[in-house]
Amino acid sequence: MANVMNEQSFVVDVTEANIQEVLQQSVEQPVLLYIGMQSDPACSQQLGILEALVASYQGKLILARVEAEAEQMLAQQLVNQLQVRALPGQVILHQGRPVQVFSGPQTEDVLREVLDPLTMSPADMIRQQVEVLMAEGEAGQALDLLQNILKDEPDNHGLQVLQVNLLLELGRIDEARQLISVLPADAEGIAQPKAKLSFYEMVADAPLRNELEARLSENENDHEARYQLAIRQVIADENEEALENLLTIVRRDREFREDGARLLMLKVFDQLGQGNPIAKRYRGKLFGLMH
Repeated sequence: MANVMNEQSFVVDVTEANIQEVLQQSVEQPVLLYIGMQSDPACSQQLGILEALVASYQGKLILARVEAEAEQMLAQQLVNQLQVRALPGQVILHQGRPVQVFSGPQTEDVLREVLDPLTMSPADMIRQQVEVLMAEGEAGQALDLLQNILKDEPDNHGLQVLQVNLLLELGRIDEARQLISVLPADAEGIAQPKAKLSFYEMVADAPLRNELEARLSENENDHEARYQLAIRQVIADENEEALENLLTIVRRDREFREDGARLLMLKVFDQLGQGNPIAKRYRGKLFGLMH
């Protein structure tokens, strides 16, 4: 479809000349077919939503636009065949057939509900299954699922990184450390479990959480207890609570551990990753405190 598609936006204008090629493309990847009129504000607004939506899928989806006023016969034929009852019409095509027909304007959420499963890679689908099991508290079952899949894909670094995260979740630190040591340093997503592993190592010989909490209840200026509690909170994915504790130390004593609380906050930001809303909020709080 190189002759009809904008490779940057993954958008194609459909005409009588290329309609069959567009329909054939849906065998290989999902196609979102749009039928609308340029003169209709509702159609123009919906088209803008669809163009932004398709761009967000980064090539996993094609938007095929039919301008009903310019291609009247083609538009009427498609409307009749696909049973579109009102414009703008949106038809999701997959594996050469219509999966869903929408008549009239639709929200992005409604469209994503159909498109997300169609655009997922096998690895994405596995990650989704693992995330569901994790959310249900079934980390062990999630690890079993992942390890069975890795028997067939032993060199899939993305799934191996996910395995490291599960091992850490289950407290199997030595296994996680061993797996990290054999993964490429630039494996996608490896930075976060590496950071988390370092947090485990920081509290290897530290008091247990209940003891640290008891010390703080007796003396809220016990910075060492607060610092180590923050590390245990990071391990438990209580990142906001951890950052609040570390910010409290920074506010009260910059000299503690040679500015260690601030440096540890930066390490937590790295683990959370760029764009994380909690990290973004606490970066702002830390910046405000420093300046």
